[in-house]
Amino acid sequence: MRRRVLLPVLLGVAALVTAGNENAAGWLRHAGPPALLFPRDHGAHPEFRTEWWYLTGIVESEASERFGLQLTFFRQGLAPGPGEPGASALRARQVLAAHLALADLGGQRFLNAERLRRADHGLAGYRVDDLELWLDDWSLVRRQGGSLEARARDLEQGLGLALELRPGRELVLHGDRGYSPKGPEPGNASAYLSWTRLEAAGELELPGRRLRVRGAAWFDHEWGSSQLGAGVVGWDWFSLRLADGRDLMLYRLRRADGSADPHSSGTLVEPDGETVRLGPEEVELEVLGRWTSPASGGSYPARWRLRVPRFAIELELEPLLAAAEVDGTRSTGVVYWEGPVAASGSTSGEGYAELTGYAGSLEGRF
Repeated sequence: MRRRVLLPVLLGVAALVTAGNENAAGWLRHAGPPALLFPRDHGAHPEFRTEWWYLTGIVESEASERFGLQLTFFRQGLAPGPGEPGASALRARQVLAAHLALADLGGQRFLNAERLRRADHGLAGYRVDDLELWLDDWSLVRRQGGSLEARARDLEQGLGLALELRPGRELVLHGDRGYSPKGPEPGNASAYLSWTRLEAAGELELPGRRLRVRGAAWFDHEWGSSQLGAGVVGWDWFSLRLADGRDLMLYRLRRADGSADPHSSGTLVEPDGETVRLGPEEVELEVLGRWTSPASGGSYPARWRLRVPRFAIELELEPLLAAAEVDGTRSTGVVYWEGPVAASGSTSGEGYAELTGYAGSLEGRF
């Protein structure tokens, strides 16, 4: 039944995403730092083609069991503007997709689920004046007082989460006051914001189990219309909370030969909340091992040496669960790796990594 419901919407998403940046006509594009206004800009920006809200974290049960978690909402515009007068109400102009994944670090199990709906008729939607997203019974909401509430449950896979998340650090504006260039052409950019330290508390559900958990999480919000430059096949993204009180975000835009695109970037967040923008020449990232997915055949990096000499950062990063591939073929059409990592070296820490383009190139798709 679910496949019959998803197919018409999925075909629409696939047609747009694979069409590339030539379909960005009619959408707004970022030409410089956005004029941000909150809480409005926590909400959706349907005048831009692509947007996502990303929650990742590592939590611990009362019995000291550890879990990684991911809940992501994606908004994809299929056609700009409100539509022609008299157009069919059944024609989707915006769709929402969502991914839920839990990594059982003790049991070395990875579970994930996905959803896809038209952003219409009450089944899925968003607010544009504050953060409130819903897709069936999955939701992400900013409550009065500033905390976030995340809820998602998939009966078929037997997994779910219900969490309250409280920011422990001010909102971070990446790049130039939130303007994050991703390519050389005008408009190859996104607006990019993060809460890098969220106190997470609530409940996880795994097959046959419900657990009270507490821990730390990271939240990203990004939107744009034609982000990646030509020749970029994917990216490696890292979010790290370090034991010395600093936070580190890095994204390495990757070309087909494995080299880093010059628009790769990062942000170092100091303990007092001050931020420093990192250029690609300041970050050294060496792959030390690989993991090959038996499902997709994608060969992913599985261990790294990371150096930021300017700030005396020398770390080795290692996945806490190797098999953390997210199959999003029935929603976003993208298969990628997303899982928790541990850091050791000049300091310790933990966080998440996202690896895309290893199970199929993303060139021209964002």
